[in-house]
Amino acid sequence: MVMKFLESLRESPVIAAVREMGDLDYALKKKIRVIFLLAGDIFNLIDIEKSIRAEDHLFLLHLDLVRGIARDQVGITYLKKCFGIDGIISTHSNIIQYAKKQNLIALQRLFIVDSESVNTGARLVQSSKPDSVEILPGIILPTIQPELNKLHLPPIVAGGLIKTRDDVDRILASGAVAVSTSRRELW
Repeated sequence: MVMKFLESLRESPVIAAVREMGDLDYALKKKIRVIFLLAGDIFNLIDIEKSIRAEDHLFLLHLDLVRGIARDQVGITYLKKCFGIDGIISTHSNIIQYAKKQNLIALQRLFIVDSESVNTGARLVQSSKPDSVEILPGIILPTIQPELNKLHLPPIVAGGLIKTRDDVDRILASGAVAVSTSRRELW
């Protein structure tokens, strides 16, 4: 599944970060290959289950932001078996580890606010071993990429505060495998 994720990002390096369910239909009509579901609740998942199973997209669910699902191993197993999601996004290492046990794509979000958060994030990644890391805010990636290269992180996705096509191009040129954005005009 991880290889399919990385291959999908090579083909389409912009990820649709869906914060409102109304944006999901729009994302499905675009040539976006990977969709992050960043909001909603278990009832939204019931409504979009057919889209998840029918489309040739990869769906990663941000477990920290979706209500009504336990943030534990049973909740993740339930999501995989009942909704067919492809992966989990979380800031929590234990959730990343649970997702990996279920053979789901595991993407760990790291908020970088200073040099210490880079070091703390690196320690988290070393312990949880995610398949990919999302750096937020993504707009800073070109500035901190030399420091990140020394840390030997898994493939990096950049998200947050990305507003223009130039931002996307600069971030991808700095070494990110993809950019996640909720801006429909960048999809």
